[in-house]
Amino acid sequence: MNDRLARYTGWAATFCGIAGVLAMISLLLFFGLESSADSARPHFWGPVSDIAPIFQMASLLFVACALYFMQRSRDPRLTLISSLIGMIGMMGVMLLQFLLVINVIPFELEVGPVVLATAAVGVWLISVNLMIRRQGSLPSRLAWLGIATGAAFVLEPVMLSAAGGAVAWRVFMSNYLLLAVSAIVFLVSYVGFPVWAFWLGRVFLRTNAAVATPAVV
Repeated sequence: MNDRLARYTGWAATFCGIAGVLAMISLLLFFGLESSADSARPHFWGPVSDIAPIFQMASLLFVACALYFMQRSRDPRLTLISSLIGMIGMMGVMLLQFLLVINVIPFELEVGPVVLATAAVGVWLISVNLMIRRQGSLPSRLAWLGIATGAAFVLEPVMLSAAGGAVAWRVFMSNYLLLAVSAIVFLVSYVGFPVWAFWLGRVFLRTNAAVATPAVV
């Protein structure tokens, strides 16, 4: 990987982390300040939480392409399959969030497909970080964090199904076991992913062209 591509990938991963933090904070502020407010009043944090994942996945798409080029020579078939799954999921999230933002589809119909698309991104995260772990091409602790985050993404549609869908959130809130498990999934997804993205960006920016063979820590 040349210097320029490594630098661009580092900045893309960093921007992805920033968008992830914005998505998490705006979602918390929406539920804390706006979800119970008068629906006729204009919301600010709700739309921000809907728009942020579009930029998050767009920048992650660039990162996925860079990691594909970095790893394809070592395991071309698995790298291609996992990259395609991840990229389809990323583009799916972008499209669904865009349709939600422009009011083409309501949240109740959008949330199911978007968590499935997110699960596809999770499959990619698990796969690419397993390859990172096996090949030693990036820090091993970074790989383990990516695997945990990917697993949380994969569990999101499972949790939504267990909750009875988006329209049954009141029943879900009364089930303390589901609530506890979902809190863990939420934390790993919304906190672990930005940390992984920031860390990955730092590795690319720090090592630049030598990113393909940094020391494993």
